[in-house]
Amino acid sequence: MIKKLLVAAALGTVMSTSAAIAGPFQINVGFDVNGDGSTLTSPIDELGYSGTLATSIYLGDPSVPGTAVIDTNIQSVMNSYGFAPGTYTAIDGTTSVSHQYPVSPGQTNIDTLNFTGGSGVGNGFTTGVGGFPNSWGIPGTEGTTWGITYDYHIEGVTTASGVQYNSGFFDVFYENGTDRIQVLRLNVTGSDLQAANLDIFGNVTYDFNGDGTDDAAGNSFVQNFFIDYESGLTFYELWESGFAVGDLMSVRWILDTNVNPPLPTANQLVAYDDGNSLIRQTTLDGSVTFQVVPEPWTLGLFGAGLLALGFAARRRRDQA
Repeated sequence: MIKKLLVAAALGTVMSTSAAIAGPFQINVGFDVNGDGSTLTSPIDELGYSGTLATSIYLGDPSVPGTAVIDTNIQSVMNSYGFAPGTYTAIDGTTSVSHQYPVSPGQTNIDTLNFTGGSGVGNGFTTGVGGFPNSWGIPGTEGTTWGITYDYHIEGVTTASGVQYNSGFFDVFYENGTDRIQVLRLNVTGSDLQAANLDIFGNVTYDFNGDGTDDAAGNSFVQNFFIDYESGLTFYELWESGFAVGDLMSVRWILDTNVNPPLPTANQLVAYDDGNSLIRQTTLDGSVTFQVVPEPWTLGLFGAGLLALGFAARRRRDQA
């Protein structure tokens, strides 16, 4: 408990002037590809994605405000609403529409690490298009290429101008050609639609199945995977502190994407389940950013000596 309170106090001090600003982070993949003695990537501003195949399921007429919407790339969820790959006629009666399952990893992957300053070291990062190789082809380097993929299930309702999302999750996975390990869950709490640009946001959590427990407990790889660059504390340490003492603080996330048009047109929609659901598929580009957000009262925690906790943590990981 003492450690958790020290972490909380240190974070309150570090972030007191920039609580709402998205900050850089690093990824610790646990091995040193570049031979520089570090297992970390360079600082990253955002995770970029392009060509994501997005499936939107409308439980009714999407032009009517209040219609339920499910957005997902999870095959089992798609199947539960009658989805099947094939070529269909849209509800306009003339347009031919092709539906398919997302191709992993090419349509479910992070394909860019947007480094602070424009360039940096990915320490083995690969986009994974065509599959994740599990080595560089050099003896002794097996498992040293890696990438990030995601599964998501996000729910909301239509409005006059688009969709308001209010629940769901965005699960983040580490892949290396052999293993697929969940390293983060991004809970959805809301969204903001401006023209064709959509921001979906929420909280980082390590309760991966929503049962109120810590699903990263005892897993040092998952716990150390994401690191807040400014404080040197892992996302897990930040989350764990709040989890232990009543949501003292959190790591927030924002998924910035494009939806054009925000509401589907008749030539994009296919009727499923005897017309009880309408489905649109489209491709999306965008980015994911993170921000550390202390609760308001922590902004008054000024203790310069506690900064050493974060800096020491960062130094230890740089030397790992």
